[in-house]
Amino acid sequence: MSEAQSILMDIRDGVARLTLNRPDTGNAIDLPMAQALLRAAIACDRDPAIRASF
Repeated sequence: MSEAQSILMDIRDGVARLTLNRPDTGNAIDLPMAQALLRAAIACDRDPAIRASF
């Protein structure tokens, strides 16, 4: 599975939902997933339309 697919991001009504998507590993966080999470968090922070994320 590619790094881009290890984190799913859905944005609706100003809320970003980040979903871990590595069920084959029990959603264990490895370095590529941690980097993808960081990029997603930064993207949420920079997007003024997103008021909350979880």
